[in-house]
Amino acid sequence: MPSATTLAESIVAALARHGVQRMFGIPGGGSSLDLIDAARERGIDFILARTEVAAAIMAAVTGELSGTPGVVLAGIGPGAASIVNGIAYAHLERAPLLLFTDGPAASLHQSFDQNALFAPISKYQGRLRPGDGRAGIETAIDIALTPPRGPVHLDMTATDAAAAVDNPATAAGANSTAAVAADSLPAGDVDQARRLLQDCNRPIIIAGLESRCGDAPAALRKLADALTCPVLLTYKAKGVLPDGHPGTVGSFTGAVAEGKSVGRADLIVLYGLDPVELIPGQWQYDAPLLNLFPHTHSDPPAPSAGQLIGSLNEAVLSVLPAVTQSAWIPDEIGKLRERARALLSYDGDGHTTQSVVELAGHAAPADCRATVDAGAHMFSALSTWQAQEAFGVLKSNGLSTMGYALPAAIASCLEEPHRAVVAFTGDGGLMMCLGELKTAVEHNCHIVVVVLNDAALSLIDIKQQRQQRTSVGVRYPSADYAGIAHALGCKSWHVGAHEDLTVAMTAAFAHGGPSLIDVTVDPAGYVSQLEALRG
Repeated sequence: MPSATTLAESIVAALARHGVQRMFGIPGGGSSLDLIDAARERGIDFILARTEVAAAIMAAVTGELSGTPGVVLAGIGPGAASIVNGIAYAHLERAPLLLFTDGPAASLHQSFDQNALFAPISKYQGRLRPGDGRAGIETAIDIALTPPRGPVHLDMTATDAAAAVDNPATAAGANSTAAVAADSLPAGDVDQARRLLQDCNRPIIIAGLESRCGDAPAALRKLADALTCPVLLTYKAKGVLPDGHPGTVGSFTGAVAEGKSVGRADLIVLYGLDPVELIPGQWQYDAPLLNLFPHTHSDPPAPSAGQLIGSLNEAVLSVLPAVTQSAWIPDEIGKLRERARALLSYDGDGHTTQSVVELAGHAAPADCRATVDAGAHMFSALSTWQAQEAFGVLKSNGLSTMGYALPAAIASCLEEPHRAVVAFTGDGGLMMCLGELKTAVEHNCHIVVVVLNDAALSLIDIKQQRQQRTSVGVRYPSADYAGIAHALGCKSWHVGAHEDLTVAMTAAFAHGGPSLIDVTVDPAGYVSQLEALRG
């Protein structure tokens, strides 16, 4: 293939070397058109989304699943301003992403400092020019992939994108910084880490989002099996240790629900946990902390008694010689697991989120992935759905944005087209990204969208009730989501509160393309769930 002759072609060549297979976005009339043309020549697809936020979420989730940077394009001014929420997701969820925006503007029209806009929510901001653009894109990719991973923002004008650049020398290889970090021997006091494990009787492991990649999940299983102790996982880490594993107890959020489990520990092992995953507040536990992190965190949840920084697999291998079976017994761990489930279980008048998710789990293929939107339904959905591997569930946690489940499901289907996805969303969350149903139709994504419809912003409604405020601004007339989905080309069903859901759920998964089930659910149990989880 001929060497790249324009800056845009040179950028796309670098993306291709790093394994990028598709871009997302809503193009403007500037440099994004050059990038799309260059990508087409390289066999990189461009996925036209219906909103910039959804495009950024798709790109970020692609980065999470693939380990290569997700790529999203946005137009100058309004496009850049509109995409902020999706970039904030990538920043707070540690997803590698490259954002290319048209610009900067040459006049006051549509002009503001786009680099400054993204400075608080990206790892690096810059402008690509012909003189240094080839080196600049390699630096940007390196920054995006270096732990903690995250988004990088790059401005580029149409004039610069189309400008000729010198033919590149030997093509650079794949990013090396992240690979070195992943394979490096852990830094820290190994002897101290071993002593902490030798001296404890009742350790507990809390695993976070940085435990999802590479050999970290297998290493976690080795450690959990050797200690025979309870393991809690953040929402992002759900499935890293399978839900069916005898040590898996439930979720960890930093709130009160997990206190019965963690409060009994005499050593807490934080395994790839990022502080951004925790609900803000003071750390509640007195047991010493042993941190096993891939990189140093500037704001750990509490001072540690010992830590190893680097490859999680190497950290586990270095301490395993000191590990012996703990004093925890299987029945005790089982009771903690059952208690965690019981806290979130409730009966309702007709369908509940729990009953709907259980039925979806029975109807779905064995390898089906779930995406979960923000909202009151997420508590039941996350506790009920069974994940058997890392990324078995996708959830916005650090940002907890609504309008996430459908774009994330589309990204999953494009990255792994053989794998069905069920997207659990509230009616409010779906309204924020409704047009992306057409994106799913356009690419024939095997997605079952389950709308848990209670005609309210239920999580905010609950908070309003708990503050004894008048119910204002959180409820709205229900829409015909099944009818809207049908008009956009999806197979769809509406299931009332007391109607049989089995036929619709079975048919939706058998359909093989995009489908939607609008099911009326009883939200009555959400209040008690929130109280049990957060006090």
